[in-house]
Amino acid sequence: MKKSFTLLVATAGFILALAAFRVFLPPNLEAHQEASQEAFHVEIPDYQKPGVVVQLEQGWKDEDRTKFHHIPQGTEIMPYKWFLALEQPCLKIENCGKFSDQQYLGRFGFIAGAQDPKWNPAGLPIGFAVDQQFNNPMGGSASPVVGFTCAACHTAELHYGNHAIRIEGAPAMVNLGEFLKATSKALGMTLLIPSRYLRFEKNVLGPDGTAAQKLELLQEFNSFLRSNLPEQSETERRGIYKTVEGFGRTDALARIGNLVFAVDMNNWDNLAPTNAPVRFPQIWDASWFNWVQYNASISNPMSRNIGEALGVKAPAKLYGPGATNLQSTVLFQELWDVEKLLSGPAPFEGLTSPKWPDVFPPLNAAKIARGRELYKDMCAGCHLAPVDELKKLLTTGQDPWRKRDETQPYPFLNLREIPLEIVGTDSNEALGFYNRSADSGDLKLGRLAAADGLDFVTKKMALNFYQASSFSEAKQREWSGFQDPKAVGIRATKVYRPRPLNGVWALGTYLHNGSVPNLYELLSPHSERTPVFWVGSKKFDPVKVGYEFAKIPGAFRYEVTTTGNSNLGHEFNGDGTKLGNGVIGKLLSPADRMAIIEFLKSQ
Repeated sequence: MKKSFTLLVATAGFILALAAFRVFLPPNLEAHQEASQEAFHVEIPDYQKPGVVVQLEQGWKDEDRTKFHHIPQGTEIMPYKWFLALEQPCLKIENCGKFSDQQYLGRFGFIAGAQDPKWNPAGLPIGFAVDQQFNNPMGGSASPVVGFTCAACHTAELHYGNHAIRIEGAPAMVNLGEFLKATSKALGMTLLIPSRYLRFEKNVLGPDGTAAQKLELLQEFNSFLRSNLPEQSETERRGIYKTVEGFGRTDALARIGNLVFAVDMNNWDNLAPTNAPVRFPQIWDASWFNWVQYNASISNPMSRNIGEALGVKAPAKLYGPGATNLQSTVLFQELWDVEKLLSGPAPFEGLTSPKWPDVFPPLNAAKIARGRELYKDMCAGCHLAPVDELKKLLTTGQDPWRKRDETQPYPFLNLREIPLEIVGTDSNEALGFYNRSADSGDLKLGRLAAADGLDFVTKKMALNFYQASSFSEAKQREWSGFQDPKAVGIRATKVYRPRPLNGVWALGTYLHNGSVPNLYELLSPHSERTPVFWVGSKKFDPVKVGYEFAKIPGAFRYEVTTTGNSNLGHEFNGDGTKLGNGVIGKLLSPADRMAIIEFLKSQ
């Protein structure tokens, strides 16, 4: 029986795995081995051991952090038992180690998570969630799945000396592209190597799995891999993901559009290249902004969170019979729970920005005072007043605080919107979203601008949930950001939106695309910015403020000449009389740059 079943696994899986993962057999063995090694190679650094974890005070209790780290959102990576049983991708017959091992996942940048009987029973890293009630509208598995939560991209860990400073809501130094590649390769090798599949089978079913259960598992495994083939084939054929995002970045708007318009609508002509990677943004205070995202594109919080869930593969059925029902696995209540954790009851009372920790070098009061004056002169025109002053303006209801609806208890922060030609930074994100359109297919809305399409899908999904849950009009307005739930919540503009700079020292890389490695270079002329640097180290530089960017094996080589990676713009240069076209202020002396940095460390 075992021998015949091994043959069944090999014959059923071998052709599928070869097709899925492009492992073509060359005419000679040496070339085959070399090609196979390359096909299954994943480019990641060695595990960076965190040392003593320092948890900063940011307005959350321990239970709030745990919930944020692991609450499900309806997203799916794979069935939960499979994830725990899967082995790492390596060309060995023997066990390569569990894929879910923290040290292995830590090589992609994921931060160690604490075991919790409710939220994280297997002790998976921060950002992984188990959805026990998952039910795929596409007719797939209804078993518990593991998926991403927003904490995967919005929790940081800065390494300094023997300390690892944990920062909630900060950009994570994770490489999602290599993680997804490794996941695909690990699944493919499970079918390619019969002994590996048999170990996988035993780990999923236990030692007493019946023949019927084994056959069912094999069929589900094949079906799961086969369901991903069309997307992989079409994106490769069309060169959709040629721009490598690397650590700490993703082309969020383009990827969300590709999943919604192409995968969920089953229309591959709706695919668009992802050539505008952006650094994961910090998310403290964002719930109280009038428009969020770098290009000021979203005002409705539920549209923002639904889009995020769809973008990390919460399946949705937007084609065929019943397309207009917009069925999905999105967990709307859980998304709102996260939103309230972040927002708190009032501005600056939810997740708060981190304060410069005691384990870093102490701050200089004289430099801070000098930096505050320079900030008001050089930065406040775009980034608004320092937060302590914004809090005073909030209590008096003065600009830049504005209410959308008199029923809302607190106003939103009316952020500036800077035209692309003024700030001069890489325009790919804003223009790519502004110019994109898609065929709505079975939704029967004709061809739509990408912003209008995403606005319709996310808003209609939310409205369907409100109706099914018998929400009052007032509750619908609250969940919609205190505006009409049918109002436009997603738009496309040719602007970038600066925000207050509290906690800016914890972001790692700078400009919206992460093209500048530290704050010192951000305040320097373009000619003094590093054109090639390496991203992936968590070692923190508290002087120039950013991650160390020397070459380490497995890190991402950032080249500013690559499409979407420009480090032009937001430049302090000249005498300050000719502003625009990327020049936003006069040339700063090195001492003045360090003074502004010292002030920003204090925020």
